[in-house]
Amino acid sequence: MPRVSAIIPVYNGAATIAEAVESALAQSWHDLEVIVVDDGSSDDTRAILNRYGDRIHLITQSNRGPAAARNAAARIATGEYLAFLDADDRWLPTMIERCVGELESAPECVLAYANLTVVDSGGRTLGTSLINGDTAHAPTLKEMLGQMWPIMTSSVVITRAAFDRTGGFREEFARASFEDIHLWMLAREQGPFRYIQEPMAVWRFSLFPGRLKKAGGNIAAGKVLDRIMRERWGVSAGPLLKTRARAARSILGYIGLLAIREGDARRAREAFGDALRIDPWRVRNYLRLMRTYLPTRLARALSGRTGRASSTPARLR
Repeated sequence: MPRVSAIIPVYNGAATIAEAVESALAQSWHDLEVIVVDDGSSDDTRAILNRYGDRIHLITQSNRGPAAARNAAARIATGEYLAFLDADDRWLPTMIERCVGELESAPECVLAYANLTVVDSGGRTLGTSLINGDTAHAPTLKEMLGQMWPIMTSSVVITRAAFDRTGGFREEFARASFEDIHLWMLAREQGPFRYIQEPMAVWRFSLFPGRLKKAGGNIAAGKVLDRIMRERWGVSAGPLLKTRARAARSILGYIGLLAIREGDARRAREAFGDALRIDPWRVRNYLRLMRTYLPTRLARALSGRTGRASSTPARLR
């Protein structure tokens, strides 16, 4: 039986699912099964997945959300490790090998995760990685309860034993909001994590320039998370929810600044405009939008260091 089970939930992911599946099949770690759950797609997702034949294990179900889809895959998975990949992301070739190596070098650890390269919805690199600064280390549970920790589903490998002890993803989170964060908290109760600073996956910001996912659902899911955290750990989810609410706005602002640096005023205007639609009270983005009508050299000078490709959007989550 394969030692690692790769789990890919997908809902109407025809634009990106092939790239995700191909990245799983191309792993340097070959002792791997790939389980894809078609969560009630109505586009061409199923036809694309059928092309892989017995190279993947395909499950189909009515639309129940990513938590239920991942749990369905976990129930039939045979691996001693479970690895998760979202349908709009992809793994770099050594993702599984590196994460399993980290876990096997530290048997007390229950979960390994890595940094990620960031691209926009069209796959264009944004010249940054997801994790930097004060979150570039494996967290304590206290740290995870106090701030949004950038552990993305597509960069995680967890031991099957620890996953089972958590009870799996809580399906009360019907949309893709906070179900992963909650599971990592439960997993951290089981033991420490390992962190790989080098990017091992590619994370796609799905809202720009085209929209690959529906926005919304965070308010209801946030109330669920807050209730769970208060009941189990006696703390509010407020700081985490505030970070999540700012995330898309921050990323769009970063994209706009990067576009100014590259001399692409039109892309910058679109990004700042989208950011303002999310948060019309963010005065800084009005000023940034005004810069896009200035001569390129002046706009770059006014953008300063934040417009450089080496910058990282704050709290990309």
